Amino acid sequence: MVAAADGALVREEISAIEAAMGAMMLHPESREEVRQLLTQPPDLDSLLEGMEKSAIRLALRDAALLASVDGEYDKAELSALSKISSAAGLKKKDLSKVLDWVSESWKMGAVGRSIISLQMPGDDDII
Repeated sequence: MVAAADGALVREEISAIEAAMGAMMLHPESREEVRQLLTQPPDLDSLLEGMEKSAIRLALRDAALLASVDGEYDKAELSALSKISSAAGLKKKDLSKVLDWVSESWKMGAVGRSIISLQMPGDDDII
């Protein structure tokens, strides 16, 4: 839902979603359902209503990572992340810490690739 919040799915977001589905070993039919949700995302409030706080907090972490893969947070993505954070019972400063953690994660990945001389395009901008 966060990936689709800005109205455009970029290649990096789709790749991240596909990788996550693979890591979770989702059945091919479930993967297709997720892909359909990307083109017609459900209402965020109705999704959050039925979730436990721990699941919402995990969703916040993963959504923040996903929203950042294209190098920036769109206003609509930040709005969705804020709504998820509130539903998780977290404060604005907690969301800020999550976003800082995401930035640090990207930086640590770029530093690691630099150490082994396998930099990716854009790593120089992160480091």
